[in-house]
Amino acid sequence: MKKAIILALAGAMIFSTPVMAKEVGAPVAVYLEDDSYIGIPEETVLAIEEDKVIGEHMNNAVIDIWDMDGEMVQDLAVGQGAVLDGEFASGITFDLIKPDLKRVYSAKDLSQGKGSLLTVVNVHTHAGYGTAKVTFYAPGVKAGQAITVYANVNDENWVAVPTEVSDNHVVVEITSNGHLAFIEAK
Repeated sequence: MKKAIILALAGAMIFSTPVMAKEVGAPVAVYLEDDSYIGIPEETVLAIEEDKVIGEHMNNAVIDIWDMDGEMVQDLAVGQGAVLDGEFASGITFDLIKPDLKRVYSAKDLSQGKGSLLTVVNVHTHAGYGTAKVTFYAPGVKAGQAITVYANVNDENWVAVPTEVSDNHVVVEITSNGHLAFIEAK
């Protein structure tokens, strides 16, 4: 009987060990909605690993940002192709990754006095480049809208990067992978 109790307690301790999140305070996407399973277990697993719901994963998009009002966040997606060092590279894809929570807080501080924070994303590609022009699909954005994109240089420092705004698109010129904050002047 004592062995059974000891084994039960040991099992409870093993299975109740807390697992650390990627970043303290960063929520994890909800994956078990009815529309999150598309019948391809591998894709569902990849979405979970990216902390994305299946729609974000399948469309290389970020539509829900931690600690930001979901209705106010500008949806962003990016397709295949980018201009790398002045040459169009059709096979290149920049992955959109959920931002680190501390970068969201930093971007919120950055937007104070500048305008409204539309979204924060982390962009990444494995291709090497000096300068990349990446076209983001941003539904609802209008040509001439006063949007400035800032690249995160380090913990608290952001620098404005060349930005072009057209209907439903924002083209950004970056020099490295990392976090971008989209701010609309008010």
